[in-house]
Amino acid sequence: MPNSTSSTKKAESAEQFNQVRDLILGKDNHLVIEAIKKDARHIVGDVLSEALHDRQNKDGSVNKVLLPLVEDSVENSVTHHSDKLVSSLYPLMGRLVRKSVTAFLTDFMEKTNQLIENSFTIKGLKWRIVAWQSGVSFAQYVASQTFVYRVEHVFLIHRETGLLLKSINIINQSNQDADLISSMLTAINDFVGDSFLTDEDGLKEQLQTVTTDTFNLLIKPGPHALVVAAVIGTPPQKVNDQLQMTLEDIHSLYNDELIQFSGDNEDFENAGNLLQDCLLSEQKNSTTSNKKIPWFAWIFVLIFTAFIAFRLVGSWKNKQLTEKIMQIEHESGIVVKQLKVINSDSIELNILRDPDAVNVGDWLKKNNLAISQINLTEHQYYSLDPEISKIRVQRLLSNYPEITAVTNDKVLFLSGNIGLIKMENLLNQLKINGYNQGVNLNTEGLKLAPSNTLGNSKAIKNQLFNDIVGRISAIQLNFSTASDEITLSMKVKLQRLYNYVEQLNQLAEDVGKNYGLLIMGCSDNSGNKKVNDILSISRAKNTSIVLNDFGLKNELMYVTGLGQINIKNVNATSRKVLFNVIYVNKK
Repeated sequence: MPNSTSSTKKAESAEQFNQVRDLILGKDNHLVIEAIKKDARHIVGDVLSEALHDRQNKDGSVNKVLLPLVEDSVENSVTHHSDKLVSSLYPLMGRLVRKSVTAFLTDFMEKTNQLIENSFTIKGLKWRIVAWQSGVSFAQYVASQTFVYRVEHVFLIHRETGLLLKSINIINQSNQDADLISSMLTAINDFVGDSFLTDEDGLKEQLQTVTTDTFNLLIKPGPHALVVAAVIGTPPQKVNDQLQMTLEDIHSLYNDELIQFSGDNEDFENAGNLLQDCLLSEQKNSTTSNKKIPWFAWIFVLIFTAFIAFRLVGSWKNKQLTEKIMQIEHESGIVVKQLKVINSDSIELNILRDPDAVNVGDWLKKNNLAISQINLTEHQYYSLDPEISKIRVQRLLSNYPEITAVTNDKVLFLSGNIGLIKMENLLNQLKINGYNQGVNLNTEGLKLAPSNTLGNSKAIKNQLFNDIVGRISAIQLNFSTASDEITLSMKVKLQRLYNYVEQLNQLAEDVGKNYGLLIMGCSDNSGNKKVNDILSISRAKNTSIVLNDFGLKNELMYVTGLGQINIKNVNATSRKVLFNVIYVNKK
């Protein structure tokens, strides 16, 4: 068996070495050893630094041996004496942080630039397709095209057992499949050794290289361990040399551990420092002259920028147009419910519009807004806007040519002669449009037209006489508690009553009647009865004074006070002045 033969040879070599040593030192060699031990400290102290220097210059193994010791020492210091360590390192922290951030940003920019160059070009798209067809990641394929070679993974495998001792990779991440890869390589290597002839020394054949679609596996066998490197691209000879040097260093530093290996790989945790030297790479040279410009990326960026600019300009134009169209709300009688600007030539507009408000099409032309397609939805409503009311009143008054209208300080003054019925209709329509007597309407200048305008029909005149009598009787003045003051609203009613009496006076001559106006003051039943009686007559007298000021003669009025009105459900609200016309036929 190969392993037992090797062990036998090692035992024989060790025995021969002991015999040679006994011949040189003699039987009392322990005396020589003890003498050397006494001066060993001085002897080693004199040559330690020179020995370390020579060994480092020879194979660089001093750093590799001391590095794990230093790391363990630093870890122990951080754990148990962190305050002292922080105090010592504090002056350097600022510069270290700035340097680290600068290095990170530089590396980030370089990787971002490479990613853009490799992703947004026709070559990059081709690489993605080829990587997808080959079943490898895009990053691996880019690495194979970017580097002449690059060592991706390095494995240290125990030769006799085939177990993985240590593995490292280019991105410093743990590889979960490392044990599986180690087992497969060992199985393949054993298969080759068992299937093919042995060499002249009787040793089995060993694999040196395994080639896959993605990697070249370089295998360096040693007496107790294998070093395997997974390389992208074509590795030069220096990679093989470095693997061989690393393998020799491992056997030199971990010889006992490799011989006594029982399956626990914790003793080889620091071997990664030696394997790190095998992660070699060489990037392909690219000169400025043959560097390809990523036209596809630039075209894409230009198209995208143009599209964004077009949308921004369009959005800005639509916003400007929306603000201009919304100015229509400043027009009297128009309320915008919804406005949607599709583009500069098409809008959707939903409004409330008074029939007397400006036409939308006319308003757009007036404001130089040429819109070819307007989806207009109008809902009519009755606006009380002063400007609209003014337009409506002007149209209304145009039906009364006998009336003169003048606006002064927002008050409409009417003057002229008009028939009773027409005057009533005019006042009602003006009230609908927001003009009320005593507020913003003055009708003192209106006079009733002579009764002869009704023709010679006595029956019609008699019917109109009775109608006016009924209108006068329907007028009532309402007073506040314990008050006999004639208010402005009362004067408006009395003005209308005086107009009725004027018309009645003309009709009485034509129908042959004598008449008089009965003015009756009333009070409620609260308070003292004598006071209420006086208050009722005072209300009637004040009313007659106002009518006299309008022009009604005192001999046509009869003033009386009814005192308290004791009628159920009425007595509490009977603070009034009532009117009645008393008339008789002439003899």
